[in-house]
Amino acid sequence: MSSLSSLKKRKRETKSLPAPSQPDGPDLISQLPDCILHSILSLFHVRDAARTSVLSSRWRHLWEAAPLRLFDDSFNPNNRSPYDDCYYHFVSDPWLDWSRNAVSSIFDSHHGPIESLRLSLFFSFQMDGFVKTAVQRGIRELNLVPFNFDRDPYKLPLSLLFCNTLHQLSLQNCTFPQALPPSIFPNLRELRLNCVSLADYLLPKCASLETLLISTSVEGPPVSISSPTLRKLVFERDIDLVSSPAELIIKDAPNLESLILEEEVTCRTKLKVLDAPKLQRLGFINTDVRAIQLGRTLIEQHQESSPPTFVVNVTPYGMNLLSSVKTLAIKIELFSDKKTIPIILKCFPCLENLDIMKYEGNGDEGYLNEGMWEEQGSLSFLDHLKTVTVKGFWGDQCDVELLRYLVVRGNMLQTITLLCSKQITEKFVDIKKRQICIENRASSNLALVFFRDTKRNAHFSLWNDMIHR
Repeated sequence: MSSLSSLKKRKRETKSLPAPSQPDGPDLISQLPDCILHSILSLFHVRDAARTSVLSSRWRHLWEAAPLRLFDDSFNPNNRSPYDDCYYHFVSDPWLDWSRNAVSSIFDSHHGPIESLRLSLFFSFQMDGFVKTAVQRGIRELNLVPFNFDRDPYKLPLSLLFCNTLHQLSLQNCTFPQALPPSIFPNLRELRLNCVSLADYLLPKCASLETLLISTSVEGPPVSISSPTLRKLVFERDIDLVSSPAELIIKDAPNLESLILEEEVTCRTKLKVLDAPKLQRLGFINTDVRAIQLGRTLIEQHQESSPPTFVVNVTPYGMNLLSSVKTLAIKIELFSDKKTIPIILKCFPCLENLDIMKYEGNGDEGYLNEGMWEEQGSLSFLDHLKTVTVKGFWGDQCDVELLRYLVVRGNMLQTITLLCSKQITEKFVDIKKRQICIENRASSNLALVFFRDTKRNAHFSLWNDMIHR
C-alpha cells in the first residue's frame, strides 16, 4: 500500500510542475551584423558552417560569404592521414573521391574570401583551378601537397607569385617557374619548403619574408641563404633517410635572429655561418659534426683516423666571432670526440644560455681526455653565462667534468637544470653535488636543480617547439 500511495503522490507532484518554458522574444544572434556572423562561421568546420543555412532564411546564404578555412583531408570519416604507411593501399577508397567532390562543390557554392586552404588529396594536374581561385579570393594561408608527391611535382602558377594577400605558404614537392619576376610574394611572412629546391636567387625576391622552414630528404647542391628580411630559419631533415644537402650556408642574413637545426643536421650537412650579425639563438650543433664554420673558425672532422680527429683553421671569410649569439644548443653524441665542445664554445664569447642534449642511454662516454676542461683555462663566455640545461643527465664522467668546470668558473651562473635519465634519489643528488664541487661555485646565486627527464620536458621545450611545430 505504501508503494501505491507514493506512486500517486509522485503523479500529483508531476501534474503540478510548470510546463517547460518556451523561448520567447526576438532571435538576438540573427540580429547581429553580417560581418560578426561571418567571423563566427569562419571558426566552424566548413561542414558545420554550411549546415547553418537550414536554420532560417536569414542564415541561408551567410556561410557562402563567410571567410573560408578549408582542409581537404578533414572530411576523412576514419581519421586516416594521407601520410599513413598503408595509405597508398587505399588510393581507390571511396572517401577520397567523396572528399574531392566535396571540395569542388564547396568552391562552386562559396563566393566569399578564402582565409586558408590545404590541398593534399589532389594530383598535380588537378590543383591549378583551386589555386587560381584562392588567389582571386584573397588567400592568406596556403598549403600545397600534391597527392602524387613521389612523382610529378606541382609547378606553381605565376598568379600565385604575385598574390599580395598571401602571408603563409607551405609547399611539398612543388617547383617554381624557371623565370621569376624581380619581386615575388610581396607580403609573404612565412615560407615552409619540404623537398623543394631552393635557388639562391629566390629569397632576395621575397621582400617581406621573416620565417623560413626547410625540411628535406634530398641530397643535392648547397643551400645558400641570403635574405635582408629573414629573422628565423628552421632546417630539418627526414630522420628516416640518410641523404641531405651537402652544405647549408648562411651567406648574407643581416636580420637573422634564430637558426634552429634538427639534432642530426650537422652530422651530414656542412654548416657555414658567414654573415649573421644579429644572430641570437643557434642550435643544435652536433659534436659528431662533419664540418662547421662559425665565423672565421672552421672545424673539420678527419674520418680516416681512429678515433676521428678534428682540425681547426681560421679562414679569411666571415665574421670574426659570433658575439651576438646568446642562446646555444649542443647535441653530445655517444662516440664523438668531446674535445669539440670547448672548440665550439670558444666561438661564442657572449653566450648567456647553454642547452645540452646528451645521447640516449648510459654506456661508453666516447673519447674523453681526462683533465681536458682544466686545460681550457677561463673561456670568454664564462663571464656572461647565466643558465645551463642538460637533457639526458646520467652523472657520468663527461657530465661531471663539464659541470664542474662551469660551476667553478661561471661567475654569472644563476641556474643549472639537470634533466636526469635515471631515478633521482637523495643519495644520487648528494654524490653529484660533491663531484661537481657545488661548494666551490664561483657564483653565490647559483641554483642546481634536478628533474626527472621526460620526452617533452617543459624545461627543454624551447627547441622541441621550434623544430617540431
